[in-house]
Parts: sequence; C-alpha cells; structure tokens
Amino acid sequence: MSSTKLSEIKSRIAELQREADDIIRNERLAIIKEIKDKIENFNITVEELQRKGKTVKSPSAKSPSVIKFRKSDTEYWVGRGPKPGWVKNVEKSGESIEQYRVQE
Repeated sequence: MSSTKLSEIKSRIAELQREADDIIRNERLAIIKEIKDKIENFNITVEELQRKGKTVKSPSAKSPSVIKFRKSDTEYWVGRGPKPGWVKNVEKSGESIEQYRVQE
C-alpha cells in the first residue's frame, strides 16, 4: 500500500470522525432538551434522579394521608413524621394540640 493511499485513508478517517462527532453533539443536544422538558413536565426532582435502586412511585399510587390536625388552610399535620413548627409552638405555649384535631 502506498503512503499516498494511506494518507488518503487517514484523511477520510479524520473526516468521518468529525462527522460522527457532529452527529453525536447534535443528538446529544436534542436528547438533553427532551430530558429537561420531561423533568419540567413531570416535576421530577434532583433527589428522585439521585435515588439508587429505588423505584419512584407515582403520586397517584399512594393514598393521600388524612389530615388529623388543622390550624388553618396552610397549617395542618397528618399526625405522622416530624411535627411542623406550628404544632411545636402550640405545645410550647402550653395549649393542647387536641383542640386542632379534625372531626371525622
């Protein structure tokens, strides 16, 4: 094989590599845009993306927690998990949280 033929092949390889890089770059941008759109449309959080080995349940898969205590439209507690600030303040003031219990 002559060196002219070899240099032509190397030149063609370089040209094909540039074309491949362009295709990858363009596809990559399209894929990134698609992923960002889906993240926005489905309200996906960084925490959900970082979970390893755990499946993410859809919000409709869980039954909603029943509110057991309510002080206002924006201040309520289901009675599980950490107590919200308003519950701590009620207890700190000496009041009983029971006065805020939602009647079933």
